[in-house]
Amino acid sequence: MTSPFDISGKVILVTGSSRGIGRGIAEHLAESGASVAVHARSPEALEEVTAALETAGAKPFGVTADVRDGDQVAAAVEAVVSHFGRLDGVIANVGGAAFGPAATLEVDRFRRQLDLNLTSAFATARAAYPLLRGAGGAIVLIAATAVTNPTPQFAAYGAAKAAAAHLTASLAAEWGPAVRVNCVSPGLVRTEGSFKAVFQSREELVERAGRTTAVGRIGEPRDIALACQYLLSDAAAFVSGAVLVVDGGPTDGPTQRIQRALED
Repeated sequence: MTSPFDISGKVILVTGSSRGIGRGIAEHLAESGASVAVHARSPEALEEVTAALETAGAKPFGVTADVRDGDQVAAAVEAVVSHFGRLDGVIANVGGAAFGPAATLEVDRFRRQLDLNLTSAFATARAAYPLLRGAGGAIVLIAATAVTNPTPQFAAYGAAKAAAAHLTASLAAEWGPAVRVNCVSPGLVRTEGSFKAVFQSREELVERAGRTTAVGRIGEPRDIALACQYLLSDAAAFVSGAVLVVDGGPTDGPTQRIQRALED
């Protein structure tokens, strides 16, 4: 009997899959038997991830595009369908955060963060929708725990990710029942980038951060990939418009933060 979590044979496009969480998702989906289309903005990055997946035994197809541009992402989706013959799922993973106090944040820089984290997700979903509608497919947007938490010094990023969660619900309502749309909100995940930028390449800081989660560790890209697999699979056939938080569980809440502040 086939498992409802099985995604083998499905054609799935993962944007922003040359590194970090996106790459981890693409690698896991390929290992799970999916036909994966990987994406990067530069040909060099695309060539590297494609070669790595091929070495692991997969047969990926690569596309380049600036997914903030509707025409470019539409052309990329078209190329995927031309290669594989169909499209069953899309993971809109492209995003990024820019540090800066809101009081001095330039409006253009704020707008660029919205484009990178929100417009790109909408453009990807919109380009894929006609093809997914015919296949009864699914879309997964990648947000962040910023969806429900304040993000001082990262106001634009937090606002964009919160909007992505709202967009998820709106698209699910508008495009169902033909296409399911869901969102994954990762907590802190260890990637090459976060290890250097957040943890200063120090393992003891990784361990210290892990103690702030209920499961006792920070996330790995595979944790996010497994959540995506679930939402793309038949196991999630009754799930749409949902935001799945994958953050290991916090060990404290507002009351505990206030208590800690009073003790300091």
